[in-house]
Amino acid sequence: MIHSRANHGKPGMIEEIGYLRGFGVLAVIAIHTTGYFTEVKEFNTLVLVNLWTDIFSQFAVPLFVMISGFVLAKNYYGKFSLGVYYRKRMRSIVPQYFLFSVLYTAFNNWIVMNNNSWGKNLELIAKNIWQAEASYHLWFFSIIIQLYLLYPLIVKLYAFFRQRDKAGLLVVIFLVIQTAYMVGIHSSYLAGTKLNFMGFLFYFSLGLYWQDYFSTYKKNFNLPISILFAMSLALTLGCSFFIIIGLKTGHSYSTIPEYFFMGPELIYPAFRTITFLLLFAVSSSLLEKKKSVIARVINKIGDYSFGIYLIHIFFNQSAIKFLRNYQIDFDNWAFYIIVFAVTLILSYISVRLISFIPYSYYLIGSQNKKR
Repeated sequence: MIHSRANHGKPGMIEEIGYLRGFGVLAVIAIHTTGYFTEVKEFNTLVLVNLWTDIFSQFAVPLFVMISGFVLAKNYYGKFSLGVYYRKRMRSIVPQYFLFSVLYTAFNNWIVMNNNSWGKNLELIAKNIWQAEASYHLWFFSIIIQLYLLYPLIVKLYAFFRQRDKAGLLVVIFLVIQTAYMVGIHSSYLAGTKLNFMGFLFYFSLGLYWQDYFSTYKKNFNLPISILFAMSLALTLGCSFFIIIGLKTGHSYSTIPEYFFMGPELIYPAFRTITFLLLFAVSSSLLEKKKSVIARVINKIGDYSFGIYLIHIFFNQSAIKFLRNYQIDFDNWAFYIIVFAVTLILSYISVRLISFIPYSYYLIGSQNKKR
């Protein structure tokens, strides 16, 4: 669950979640900016820095999935109405997904749609909604909708293990299933499989487990930020090793053999978990300095993270097109800095303005409290 409608002073609200959302959406924008290193023909320092940034930033979707598990477990545990649950969950994500699927279908296929019949255009829109293909970042919704649908079953299974003091065992089981699935999609056996939620079961269940033991965890958490950062950095370098070998042996990124990606998939769950701990430590630190500029900026970005996630590709792609018209291309350091800054700033401003519109919750997942 990316978005949040909560006031930060609300009783029972976990304030660190807002900062985590902020870090998550910053990482999303970083991924969709640095990912163009794959278009650079020569392996050089620019490629290496963007590769490392991209690999580290891939914590974004796992983090959002974990937050979803955390928030759902906080609000829907034990006995709850399935009707109320599904109505609220679908209202929180389906209207926004449908709207932006239509908008991105038009944005990415404008010339084709102008030459198509109404029937062909409706067929294209329906296909993109069903397959989450209107824009490459909307694949997240296929994951989260599947997990929302399965949550009542998952939480019952979790409660079953929890009653027997085996909640951690269930998390480990989901870790094994997730890892096997993620390794499998890089083989001929599971390639093309669309059961996307299976690649995030561990992170989702980790959210349930974290919520269950949050008070104890927070009270005893004392790992230094420097140690966690060093571990995340080391794992970033380790995971990049396989891809670097592929690039150095003459492959372009798209032609690197799939088995090169199997090794990193074995490392990613531990890597992401350590990164979550790092981000939580930083969030706790920001919470102690909540009036500082950085804390306020990250917090505000977190407040509008869902809308920023939805809208940012419009600005990202427009900025890229504009820069390339002026010969500022993928092999230019300035390209990445400008695209990231423009995407973030314009996305935030747009979502902030939209939040004043009536019923903006159904557009971007948030409503400004001053309305």
